[in-house]
Amino acid sequence: MVLATSFLLCILLLLLVLVVWGAAALNGDDTGQAASIAAISLLAIAACVAGYWRHFQYGLGIAEKKRTPIYGNSRRSTVETLEKLFDYLGRRTAPAAYYYDRRGRRRAVHRRHFYGRLRGLLLSEVASDRAIVLPPHGFWFSAQIYVDAEPEDIIRALKVRPSSGGRPKEYDYEAMLLAVIEHPALRAIDPDEYRAETKVMDLIRDRCEPSDEHGNDIPVPENTRLRQFAKDIIAAVKINRGAR
Repeated sequence: MVLATSFLLCILLLLLVLVVWGAAALNGDDTGQAASIAAISLLAIAACVAGYWRHFQYGLGIAEKKRTPIYGNSRRSTVETLEKLFDYLGRRTAPAAYYYDRRGRRRAVHRRHFYGRLRGLLLSEVASDRAIVLPPHGFWFSAQIYVDAEPEDIIRALKVRPSSGGRPKEYDYEAMLLAVIEHPALRAIDPDEYRAETKVMDLIRDRCEPSDEHGNDIPVPENTRLRQFAKDIIAAVKINRGAR
């Protein structure tokens, strides 16, 4: 957005310089070299801004391979699926992607747009986001980007299994914590010892999953999330024991 604003500002200032230069010429005034120097400088700045943006988005030369994307804090599974989609749409044999301008004319989305660093914005629901990475045809952008294919065909081509679980599963961490708090096994764990986190994880599974010793049936997350929860418990244990 900063680059786009700078580019437009340079163009507007250039037009202003040309208007002043033309008005002075019509009145017979001599502006000297100031107007020409200003016009050339603004043109050079605008060209540098456009060149930098092009390099940032696609790199040098012809855009024939994908740049490293920027997705923020998206889940890995989501990023992998999106990358499969952009790789598929970037092929010459893929179905055409397009949108409509304000006059109702169909305009193609060039394959290179699926290689840009900000290609994720092409799927944004906000038209102004897509305007950042699409060319300014008429300074107006459609509400949607279309693909000449059915969603089922794309899913089959990507070999992606649609998620049937909806939102990510939420776990009752409070119930897990209450199941192990003040447990003798937890008090016996030294937070500074090797494999302390693993011991806490084993304790949580032992106290939350169904067994003959208790009637608990608390769903336990996968190892990555469970280890993070165990880290939080170990950190709290260190603080509480250090305060004694």
